[in-house]
Amino acid sequence: MNIRKCSMAALAVCILPLSAMAQDWPNGTIELVIPSRPGGGTDIMGRIVADYLQQKLDTPVAVINQPGGSGTVAFEQVRNADPDGQTLLFYHSGLMVNAHTGKYDHQVGEFTNVAVAQSYPPQVFAVGANAPWQTLRDFVEDARANPGQRTVGVSLGGTTHFIAGALMEAEGIDLRLVEASAEVDKVAGVQGGHIDIGNLGAGSAQQFEESGQMRVLCMIDPQPDPDYPEYETCQSQGVDITWLAPLVIWGPAGIPEPTVQAINEAVAGMADDPTVQERLAAADSAFTAYDVAATQAFVAEEDAKIAKLAEALGLSQ
Repeated sequence: MNIRKCSMAALAVCILPLSAMAQDWPNGTIELVIPSRPGGGTDIMGRIVADYLQQKLDTPVAVINQPGGSGTVAFEQVRNADPDGQTLLFYHSGLMVNAHTGKYDHQVGEFTNVAVAQSYPPQVFAVGANAPWQTLRDFVEDARANPGQRTVGVSLGGTTHFIAGALMEAEGIDLRLVEASAEVDKVAGVQGGHIDIGNLGAGSAQQFEESGQMRVLCMIDPQPDPDYPEYETCQSQGVDITWLAPLVIWGPAGIPEPTVQAINEAVAGMADDPTVQERLAAADSAFTAYDVAATQAFVAEEDAKIAKLAEALGLSQ
């Protein structure tokens, strides 16, 4: 008997099912579950991904909007789905925030990290047009001298609460938190002088600044944005605060590795698609491809950061 031929045959038998798994995806309509109402920012971003995958894969991709329970209904729909890659979750770090604050009973480790999609528009810290602070460093030093007196607009228990928490943790300052769940509430509070500082999208802030209604202190993103060359990063002002907001594609636990790889590679093609790039530019967004290993590392790092902040803010449950 030819041992080499026998070994190769046995290897082929082992490999074939894994290859078949990847070739079997997609197998019918893909459901992209989005914990957002139609027309919201996350929904708009998700539809860019859905339209792209539908065209690339020549397979129907149905967007399922499921905003109930602050996202928990969508989370459970995907967590309990068959692990075949046909049902996917499209969301931001809110999944991890909900898990670490007790709003959701399952951790991100109970999902499969599939891919990192595009990012949300860049964020800035902004204050009223007549505020005394010219930089975030100015604001931090004033807040340090007046503990608990300076206010920041946040969605209590949400991502913006964690951004404010990251600033307080990094600088050892105490800010008074004011509920401002919607960006429009935060803008009104800052412009009216009821809120000292808030984070918001750079595009909106730029418009308010140009009309003399606000002043941008710095960009929260870690790198300068070429679309906003006038804005320094907070780090360049000596304040160690950054926050990225990429959107992530998750699936239920147990998706076979070849299927995860196939989905990840399909999503990565967004980087080279001119229609996608045009739509992302219009939405003030960008896409950087992450392979499976990089996706897993990114989610693990974000999860650890959010867990630490939840503990520091007294929100951990």
